[in-house]
Amino acid sequence: MPFRNPFSRTRPHPHPAPSDEPQEMILLTLARAEENARALTPADLAETLAFKPDPHLRRLVEQSLVRVEAEAKLALTDAGRDHALALLRRHRLAERLFTDVLGLDWARAHEEADKLEHTVTPDAERQLASQLGEPETCPHGNPIPGARGESAATSSRPLAVCAPHTRATIARIALETPAALQHLATLSLLPNIEIEIENKAPFGGPVLVRVGRARYALGHDLAARVWVDPL
Repeated sequence: MPFRNPFSRTRPHPHPAPSDEPQEMILLTLARAEENARALTPADLAETLAFKPDPHLRRLVEQSLVRVEAEAKLALTDAGRDHALALLRRHRLAERLFTDVLGLDWARAHEEADKLEHTVTPDAERQLASQLGEPETCPHGNPIPGARGESAATSSRPLAVCAPHTRATIARIALETPAALQHLATLSLLPNIEIEIENKAPFGGPVLVRVGRARYALGHDLAARVWVDPL
């Protein structure tokens, strides 16, 4: 039986901008998943977001900003990716503003940037980037998409897939949430910190890492958010 798109009800419109904040949050969530080599279903979106995504997702599909692929996996179209990367750029520039200029901690900066990303105009974005010195990454190490929407390439990999006895430098914290960011900061697991993977439990168990003289057992989900550059 051919695959049927459950959200396709009308003819698509020619790439209008997303019309509300929930639609923008869906685009941002899909862009972050794509950045971390993940494919989400509508059920995954519902678990991640604090609202029911289906009506907003349907409009994004009708606007040709999102498409539904086999096994109900969601993917950004080229136009959807352009919108998502523009939002992601504003979010990560705002995080830099809150940490570098206003002195907020990196978890609070992420929360505040979630609000500001929807209101920054293109002119304000250009001024903000210039005043900040055109930063390349957010405070969590994630690349800030360029002025044209392109995102910097990366060769890092999740801590969860690294072999035991690997020494590495933390490159970035993916899929940021305030709780995860606060916990990682407490453990000093921050970008540019050198660590060693001492052991990994089988079947998705915890990963034992050493930071200086301290040792921590990270659950698999948390270890998957910490991307590193092996030394």
